[in-house]
Amino acid sequence: MGLDEHADLAELVKEISVGVKRQGDPIGSRFLLARRGGTDQKSFLDALKAKGYFDATVHVEITGEETPHELVFHIAPHTRYLLAPPTLIIAPAAERFTPPTWEKRKLAEGDPAESERILKAEEILRQSALEQGYPFAKTGKRRVRLDRERHLALVELRLDPGPWVALGEVRIKGNEKVEEAFLQRRIPWSAGTPYHPKRLEELRKAMTTTGLFSVARVGLAERADAAGRWPVELEVTERKHRTWRAGAAFSTDRGVVMNGGWEHRNLGNAGQRLRAEATVGMANVSLLGGYDIPDFGRRGQRLRFSGKLDQATEQAYENVSMELGAGVSRPIFEPGGEVSLTLNYRLSNVLERSTDIRKSYSYASLPLGLTLDRSNDPLDATQGWRFSSELAPMLTATGQGVTMVRWNNRGSLYHTPEGLPRLVLAGRAELDSMHGAERDAIPADNRLYAGGGSSLRGYGQQLASPLDPTGKPLGGRSLVAFGTEARYRLNDSFGVVGFLDAGSALLAEWPWQGLHLLYGAGLGVRYMTAIGPLRLDVAAPLSRREGIDAAYQLYMSIGQAF
Repeated sequence: MGLDEHADLAELVKEISVGVKRQGDPIGSRFLLARRGGTDQKSFLDALKAKGYFDATVHVEITGEETPHELVFHIAPHTRYLLAPPTLIIAPAAERFTPPTWEKRKLAEGDPAESERILKAEEILRQSALEQGYPFAKTGKRRVRLDRERHLALVELRLDPGPWVALGEVRIKGNEKVEEAFLQRRIPWSAGTPYHPKRLEELRKAMTTTGLFSVARVGLAERADAAGRWPVELEVTERKHRTWRAGAAFSTDRGVVMNGGWEHRNLGNAGQRLRAEATVGMANVSLLGGYDIPDFGRRGQRLRFSGKLDQATEQAYENVSMELGAGVSRPIFEPGGEVSLTLNYRLSNVLERSTDIRKSYSYASLPLGLTLDRSNDPLDATQGWRFSSELAPMLTATGQGVTMVRWNNRGSLYHTPEGLPRLVLAGRAELDSMHGAERDAIPADNRLYAGGGSSLRGYGQQLASPLDPTGKPLGGRSLVAFGTEARYRLNDSFGVVGFLDAGSALLAEWPWQGLHLLYGAGLGVRYMTAIGPLRLDVAAPLSRREGIDAAYQLYMSIGQAF
């Protein structure tokens, strides 16, 4: 009673009331009921004062001569206190410290005198000191005095900033097989840089992103060095530097595909990465090798060499190819951003199935790529987005080829609705185009194809593309594909998915010229593992073409579809 005009306070006291929570457990004794009422009385007074009602009163009444008795609370919040101009005392004085304004501390004159507001202001004050180079800053005992005549609260905050800190040398422990000189080059700041919490986190990430350590702990030394700088102590725990991996996938249009790989992430004791991968399937056999040199020329920049041998039997063509590449990549728009420039040479021998003509091609290309990843999990994202774009001029080195430009763009979006933590709404889009040559002059293994588990589920591999009269795919110069999924987690181990895909490859250079989309839909099951979800999808073509499309397609693999 007494809170008719204070709906927020009424809700608050109901939430903290022991009596309300235990209404189903009535007490016959007036004495025990009075104790329960006294507990609530104290809780209500504390809560009202925390909201700025320092003159609030709470009286308890027990009604009814016979059981069940009732507890009645008479609550009078009275006038809410507001903040007088707050006071800040900094001791000892700190010349380099500039306090944030009271408005930034959420503690301005005239605001309600709430305890939460005062505590938050203290934390903002301490965090500001940390970010200005005072890592040992701490707040002192606050004072709150009440002016009961004017209903004002006079708040006095205290801050002990401690010493201002310039970072010194980084002392590294725990590296057994990784050269210290390599780790020292990865330090993202130089000695003498002012302390900031983000600097220590940058150092930790610079170590963990090498893939060489399972743990990296960063902290300040106990005391400054002779130059007055504060050394940083970095303790790392090395992980195994060699990894074997294996995987498998199955789809009705591709059959069984096995893949495996081996990687050494510290070949020369300075983070050099050597990797080898193999994929063997009913339609494809490929071998891939690569060698990466980290921090090439500057911290974070990577020099990459790669080689690939490939033999493919597709719906549109058969080919045997070899590709060699060398390129440089560096972080951009961090975190999760990378830009790359690569020089590739590709030699291929291609049999186009629609014409039964075999030709040999050799191309040099210069792909310029941009990747942005703002998702929260590389294996099973629930929030965020990803985007990648690659522009690749391709110059022919033989008389049978043509000069052209290929542009590939892919993006995906992930969202978990508020209040529905088990549901993830995911979407993806792809837009590719080729310029500078007619479709038939482009090698068949360089044309654009839609259809299959990676672009349009429900349709056979490459079959959502222009076809010849016999149903063989011809490929196109542009491609557009969309996908949407609703992923629902049933429990920690299993999830279900409903999806709708759309897409097509087209003859024109841009997909909106004569655009005609095919649609596929289906359902899936996910089994969650430590290496990502195991995926089983069944999809049907909604735009089924007689004699071309099967009634359904089945896909099994590790990882989400996108």
